[in-house]
Amino acid sequence: MTYLRRLQHGVPSSSTPEGGAWPSDLPRGLYPMFISPETGQWMSQEVTLGARADSLYEYLLKQWILSGRTDQRMRQMYDTSVEAIHARLVRRGGPDRCGNCTYLARWNHRTGEYSHTMDHLACFAPGMLILGAEGTRADADRELAVELMHTCYRMYADSPSGLAPEIAAFGHRTHVVAAEQAKHFLLRPETSESLLILWRLTGDPKYREWGWHIFGAIETHTKVPTGGYVPLKDVTLVPPPQDEGGRMESFFTAETLKYLYLLFGDGSEYPLSEYVFNTEAHPLRIHDEYRYGARWGSLPAEDELAAEAPAVPRPDAATHAAAAAGNRTAEAQLEAADRAADELQDLRGRVELRAALIRQIPTTH
Repeated sequence: MTYLRRLQHGVPSSSTPEGGAWPSDLPRGLYPMFISPETGQWMSQEVTLGARADSLYEYLLKQWILSGRTDQRMRQMYDTSVEAIHARLVRRGGPDRCGNCTYLARWNHRTGEYSHTMDHLACFAPGMLILGAEGTRADADRELAVELMHTCYRMYADSPSGLAPEIAAFGHRTHVVAAEQAKHFLLRPETSESLLILWRLTGDPKYREWGWHIFGAIETHTKVPTGGYVPLKDVTLVPPPQDEGGRMESFFTAETLKYLYLLFGDGSEYPLSEYVFNTEAHPLRIHDEYRYGARWGSLPAEDELAAEAPAVPRPDAATHAAAAAGNRTAEAQLEAADRAADELQDLRGRVELRAALIRQIPTTH
């Protein structure tokens, strides 16, 4: 319950989720892959935007967007993370690696050593970065998004089969290649997701062209005569052997094909100004009711609201008299006070309703 409350109420920036000291060699905003459910301390030294860590960073941004861009706690956490990503995880190949491509390496924050590989799962990052690009870092985030998008596409284009490996390696001088023991293809959606977002926000037709090439390779190599699609064992072979015992994961239809379908639409379906796609590609509409404001960000707990929310100050008699006499400034003050009172009443109603629902949940001992 203590950990849950910390999640609900915000984690102090100077601590781990259970209040322990933040590791001195771990930049704020970067989170190792594992955490102890008993102590709240970090259980690993590896930092990555790939498997077991990817959705955390994405949801910091998307929670802010879903709040009508009012939850400044989430935005601040996201900005802190992206600044650390720029500083610690972004690597550029230079003349000796992958034709000077840009990638997100895995980093050990204790030893400072890098693994020059990048999971396909991390290819959500180009879309995330351009979606969140604003403020003083906007140009840098957009530039990084475009560079990483090119690298994610090269995972496909540089592969003999035209399909990306589960993990790419950057030891080759000119090409992005498959990492050993990770040459398989699981029909993953992350590159398609980022292509859709970059197409929507830049209008550059190359992102559609890249998506079409990926879709063509999927059709050519993963489709089976009896219906459906299967993973591939090795994308470095042509034709790549199908994993006949493999499964067509639900994310292939729910995410990969959905993003590719929307990539070739006119943009009117699920516009990004009105919807947020969660990490499983479910479109969530941004409602005005989610705008709890910079003070609360998200719906506060009942005791939080009772302890911290001040009563809305009512205009004094002089203001009422001035408004009655036609003073527009006074009229505006009365209208603002009425709106604030209505918003606070609405917020209290929502908080009380949630608290009543929580009290109905059976407790276990």
